[in-house]
Amino acid sequence: MITRILDSQIREKLFKKKAIVLTGPRQVGKTTLIHSLTSGMDKVLFFDGDDPTVQRLLDRPNTSQLKDLIGDNKVLFIDECQRLNEIGLTSKIIIDQLQPVQLILSGSSSVDILQQTGESLTGRKWTFSLLPVTWQEWQDYSGYLESEQDMENRLVYGVLP
Repeated sequence: MITRILDSQIREKLFKKKAIVLTGPRQVGKTTLIHSLTSGMDKVLFFDGDDPTVQRLLDRPNTSQLKDLIGDNKVLFIDECQRLNEIGLTSKIIIDQLQPVQLILSGSSSVDILQQTGESLTGRKWTFSLLPVTWQEWQDYSGYLESEQDMENRLVYGVLP
């Protein structure tokens, strides 16, 4: 796996009583990065915003319902969170009422996510944008010589993971 520069930056922000919001284009590795960050952690709960059941359960839940859903998990990762109605208000309840749960939101529609979480999570989130693999990330992964030898392919086909 290619180590992403954001990996260490996000790790520094974990469990600081704020949500982590990760945006970026499709297929750049957002979900993979979050799974990598949470691997080895105990009590991680994953919700997929594309799942209709998740959409129903997280459609304006109250604090008690959220406590029941999250249980004793320490990390809640909601992927494709822009698909969920009122994700900003739901996130605010989690941050304000359900500490020490680390909330991580991700999705590919950065405009929607930032609009939905903007006001509700003011002062309660750190936002990161994951872009395609940088040259430095590629070079760290494959080595200088191979990176130089593969430059033409990277220029023609891009650097999506």
